[in-house]
Amino acid sequence: MKSGSGDDPFAEPSTESTSSEPDRSPDSTGTEPESVDSSPEIPYKFRRSSVKADRKQRPIFLRPHIEDRESSFIRTLEDELGEDVYKTDALEAALVVAMDNPELVVEELREWGYDWD
Repeated sequence: MKSGSGDDPFAEPSTESTSSEPDRSPDSTGTEPESVDSSPEIPYKFRRSSVKADRKQRPIFLRPHIEDRESSFIRTLEDELGEDVYKTDALEAALVVAMDNPELVVEELREWGYDWD
């Protein structure tokens, strides 16, 4: 059977091989094919043994009006994704997005009084 999107992403990789070297013969365009990883990358959500796996607990202190928004935030994510979302995943993802977009964090901090003259 041909490998493709119907393969089981959780199946053990096969150790059988018809050749010890990958086929590197030129294709119909005359170019050599790129090396392709035969095992698909399994998303973090499915690789871990629990939601806390490979994570350190860090204390975070929130003001009540920020904490009150947490449930609504998670419900919005669940509505968009069409499935339940762990609070730990949602908050870590929000932190990653903030770290990838520091200009948004700077804007919020300025509203809180940072860089105020």
